[in-house]
Amino acid sequence: MLGQNILSTLIDYVRKYVMSSYKKDENLDSRINNALAKKGNKYEISNNKQTLVNTFSRVATELLAGLFVGAGIGWTLDNWLNTNPLFLILFFLLGGAAGILNLWRVVTGKGLKIGYF
Repeated sequence: MLGQNILSTLIDYVRKYVMSSYKKDENLDSRINNALAKKGNKYEISNNKQTLVNTFSRVATELLAGLFVGAGIGWTLDNWLNTNPLFLILFFLLGGAAGILNLWRVVTGKGLKIGYF
């Protein structure tokens, strides 16, 4: 008997408070969507600016990473084989070429899709 009272009280609580908050959330979602629709293209413009910033930062990172990795490999090989600027220059140029290739992939949208090569 006591268990049934507790259970019915719990069910009443859930119906009264929890379910009403779901309706409030749905109402809030519709209000947010209406506000965004009234705002117009301002959201899309800021989204496009953010996309450009992301693309430029990725391009810079790809280019610098290629240069640094190439220079690091060249410097390591030069120290290991005692051929001072030979491998450093060679791998620096190869790293730059790899960075430019990655830059081209990002800008054209090719990425690493299947069928790229």
